Amino acid sequence: MPEIQLKTLHLTMPFRIAHGVSSTRQVVRVHDDGAVGEAPFVPYYGEDVEATVAWLRGVKDVAAALPAGAPRAGELALNLLNLDRECCRAGVPLSAQVPYELSRHSGLVSACRSFSIPTDLQAFAESVAETARQFRVLKLKLGCGDVEYDEQIVATARRVALEAKLLADVNGGWSVAEAAEMIPRLGKYGMALIEQPIHHAGGLEAWRELRAALPAEVTPLFADESAQTHEDVALLKGLVEGVNVKLLKCGSFAGAIKMIEAARSHGLGVILGCMIESSIGVTAAAHLAPWADWVDLDGHLYLADDDYTGLTFDADGCVIMPERSGIGAVPR
Repeated sequence: MPEIQLKTLHLTMPFRIAHGVSSTRQVVRVHDDGAVGEAPFVPYYGEDVEATVAWLRGVKDVAAALPAGAPRAGELALNLLNLDRECCRAGVPLSAQVPYELSRHSGLVSACRSFSIPTDLQAFAESVAETARQFRVLKLKLGCGDVEYDEQIVATARRVALEAKLLADVNGGWSVAEAAEMIPRLGKYGMALIEQPIHHAGGLEAWRELRAALPAEVTPLFADESAQTHEDVALLKGLVEGVNVKLLKCGSFAGAIKMIEAARSHGLGVILGCMIESSIGVTAAAHLAPWADWVDLDGHLYLADDDYTGLTFDADGCVIMPERSGIGAVPR
């Protein structure tokens, strides 16, 4: 029988986004026959932790097809467990699952570092300046409830990181009217893109309203919470320039591949993202890095107690994958 483990991960400092503040996060892990799979629980997703763990404990055959309606975190943990086992037996990494014909980047892949919404702009400036010495791409969390302060965050980051590519991630923290005002205003800071400026609850109509209020030439917009699976991608064509792909949203590694394929088929860009989770989950996602335009895989770097090691970054902030089969993450 597989071993089911519910683990609480502690952050080095509170992480603040438009949805709220976290000091801890939980992940569920499934261990079996030397393989491991992990999935995070995200507070604003509203998933029932106890119900997911109970469901996993009721699974008799981890390799069998899952019934419809499986908890998303449970489905992902089992999927990664089975892939880790299969790929380790075959002596290949998870990336071997990606279809050969899907276009990929060659060479090193630059990653970005994300910053939670700061409460102290001076400390924030110092952190951004230090981080920009290694990472050339920086993601700024916005949507604090005060659009003037949101702009101050961007202005501060640009002042101390003149050469960095800046991404803004609002996590749905602006109204349509605020987004219509702020997106052009932030243009003077040379933003590379703005992610999820409006809440996903507004649906496609809110995106249409926003697009109608914006000038034709504007900072590229990417959808995150509005694009959960590959089925959402086609609906967003013409409303966004790209989507954020995360394993948890897709429920499986194959689901993430399908979402990337859907984005490419509709001419959309791809951010490869993660949640705050251990090196197991982040490293699993990183196997898709060569197929993304932007790589936002630093969720493990916020942890005080990451008990696995896998994905790392070089002195220029580029992704370094472990030279191991399967997921490639191992206990510290």
